[in-house]
Amino acid sequence: MEKQRQENFTRICREFKWKCTPQRLAVYECVCDNRCHPDVDSVWATVKKQLPTVTRESVYRILNEFAGHDLIWRLDHVNSARYDSNPVPHGHFICENCGMIADFALNEDVSVFAGKIPGDVRHMEIRFTGLCNQCSQAENIPLN
Repeated sequence: MEKQRQENFTRICREFKWKCTPQRLAVYECVCDNRCHPDVDSVWATVKKQLPTVTRESVYRILNEFAGHDLIWRLDHVNSARYDSNPVPHGHFICENCGMIADFALNEDVSVFAGKIPGDVRHMEIRFTGLCNQCSQAENIPLN
């Protein structure tokens, strides 16, 4: 693991008063810079290679801990929760056929709300669904 990542992990643990456990570190390493939007089972499979005794429940708890402190985003209501390590504001395109998730950039001046929000906004997500290029071509569906 690179020195900068280790320092970031140590700083995060100190900030949130977490123990720097091998399980938490392995999950952090797995999701850090991962742009594939892995689900809990993918993260668990990766972490188990390094820590064979780690449980799915531990990985799930750690991922939700990270999401609860805005270190990653949790994308619900796909097929299963997926996790996104990209901390900058961006949107998602989700293929309704194969489940592929792709990030896309947002303009800095994205304005969606016409009225007052009745609460404190912690997270905004722009999500488009449809068929990805590959699935559209496989089904011979013309793209717009």
